[in-house]
Amino acid sequence: MKLGILGCGNWGSVFGIIQHGNGHTVKIWEYDEERARKVQATRNNEPFLIAHRLPTDILVDWNIANVLSDVDLVVFAVPSQVLSSVVETAKRIKPQTEYYLNLTKGIEIKSLRRPSEMIGELPDAKSKTYVLSGPCIANEIIRNEPTAVVLVGSDDTGTRELQRALSTEYFRVYQGDDITGVELGAAIKNVIAIGCGISDGLGFGNNAKGALITRGIVEMQRIGVEMGAKARTFWGLSGFGDLVTTSFSEESRNHILGKKIGAGKHLEQAIQEMVMVAEGAPTAKAIKILADRHKIEMPICEAVYNILYRDEAPNVAIRNLMSRPLKYE
Repeated sequence: MKLGILGCGNWGSVFGIIQHGNGHTVKIWEYDEERARKVQATRNNEPFLIAHRLPTDILVDWNIANVLSDVDLVVFAVPSQVLSSVVETAKRIKPQTEYYLNLTKGIEIKSLRRPSEMIGELPDAKSKTYVLSGPCIANEIIRNEPTAVVLVGSDDTGTRELQRALSTEYFRVYQGDDITGVELGAAIKNVIAIGCGISDGLGFGNNAKGALITRGIVEMQRIGVEMGAKARTFWGLSGFGDLVTTSFSEESRNHILGKKIGAGKHLEQAIQEMVMVAEGAPTAKAIKILADRHKIEMPICEAVYNILYRDEAPNVAIRNLMSRPLKYE
């Protein structure tokens, strides 16, 4: 296949490398012209990709029209809060492609749309849009460490074709059937993972983290079912699997952000110290709005929101969580 990847960050680069190794032709879009020319010339994509270089026959280009020209699969690997602007740019180009694939994990604050809903605004895209999600710490994948992910879309034939095309000996792709659940799980797990990082930053052990993960899944499932998802999806790769990985990995940007905040740093300071976007921070705002709108109780997500945006001290937020009225599990 011929892939056009929009986004030259950590995950976009790694996905391009593994699919290039899978025998596909890969082009990657980097929005900054100067940086694109540098990466194209040197094959060095630091600080997003450390200790690995892009293969010489992967094209890196700042001209999005070049990247979207003559491709079978358009891949979106940009932060959720800029995805809509990238989609608007792509609309003007009107790419001719067989498939659109979303790798973005988040919810747009201003519209509360999931990534596939934004991508679906492209001409003829609704029946061509697929979502791939699961435990995807890019630095592990580039080291050929095994993982499994789930692929969902509206067309079963397309899902099977992409499953075969994108799987490798260490990147196993399963089929799924719940786009809403997969995308909500992918987004909300980042908020919970920030909470787990905060717990680590406070010096708490694995008991606290285990409780946050388990009850966090319940929160994901509550709002997911309310929004039309299937309950079982949240116990799969894009829910439980991704949440455990993101909450424990020292290479997870959301875990890192939470750990910095738990150690006493404010959100703005923690963000400035990071190279890559921690999607859970803006997603916490979107989930707060959705939970209020649907009248869904999400105490862990609300606690993370209060710490990030209402300057609530982390230890106070934990105390408030622990002192809530006692109930059945």
